[in-house]
Amino acid sequence: MRILFNHNISGAADLIDLMRRARPDLHVIATHERRDTPIALAADKLLPEPAETRLMSPDAYADWLLQVALTERADVVLPYRRREELAGFRDWFTARGIRLLTASDSNTMGFLEEKPTFLSRMETAGVPITPFRRFEGAEEYGRLRGEGELFPDHPGPLCVKPASGIYGAGFRIIRDELPAMTPLSGLSALELPDVAFRALLGALHRPEPMMLMPFLEGPERSVDFSCHDGHLLGTVTRIKAGTSQRLIHDTYGEELAQFVAQTFRLTGILNLQTIEDTAGTQRLMEVNTRASGGIGMTGLTDVNLPALLLDSITGVRPELPARVAREVRAGRRELFWGV
Repeated sequence: MRILFNHNISGAADLIDLMRRARPDLHVIATHERRDTPIALAADKLLPEPAETRLMSPDAYADWLLQVALTERADVVLPYRRREELAGFRDWFTARGIRLLTASDSNTMGFLEEKPTFLSRMETAGVPITPFRRFEGAEEYGRLRGEGELFPDHPGPLCVKPASGIYGAGFRIIRDELPAMTPLSGLSALELPDVAFRALLGALHRPEPMMLMPFLEGPERSVDFSCHDGHLLGTVTRIKAGTSQRLIHDTYGEELAQFVAQTFRLTGILNLQTIEDTAGTQRLMEVNTRASGGIGMTGLTDVNLPALLLDSITGVRPELPARVAREVRAGRRELFWGV
């Protein structure tokens, strides 16, 4: 099998390594803007993805990627960059005998990435979610804060994050008051005094949709899962514990992944995240239509999520979702290489 990745996050290198464990003859081509991506260590061939492709119209970019796939004789294309747009051109690839693997159609993927609308849908379906209030700009934020206790069931600090985005970019814990004489060095990089956050909002020329939420300090779980046409193939749950993570089988995580995959008929190596409240209830935070940056950790378990997906698209599917048989504790280390 020959598979093509377009410009991707560095974690794609781990994804490729996991695929190769099951299919040593796998041939991987990757396109990327930079030569110094870790993906270069895993791919058989790294091709340049010119910066000007960012400015291409959706149909022009789809055609550019299709031509790369045809030239490289790819059987499967697994896109990351512009994947929502590319989902609208899957028939172009199919007509040329190439499978373009996106989580779903463009509209569904956009819906899943827009956290407020997705969480509201899940709450209607009876799934516990992290409570939130949506706002844009300093004025709306000020109105919300003026309403008093916004989340009476979850007292304590508040936090904010963008309505869409990755890697927790833009997440901040809001501190209404700081202890007297607190130095700047005494604040976490994730903390902002309320007055500073209001000033930042006021300075933005174009406010973005954001979410105001209670800051829940319970265990945070990241559920990596593999699915194909709405069928759950396997899960690995990672529980963050300081600088390391515990990798386990989590029954609720599997049930939630099963529900999300079936509801939206999803395909791919995807990820969802939950956090526990003080009552011990896991509350859904988000679903990502891509593999997580921590996907490499799952390779320390006996569940190979990327291999399950490759097997499924070639007609081999397990009767039950694959589950971690033994708990594993994992940490992260730095990697150095020459370019």
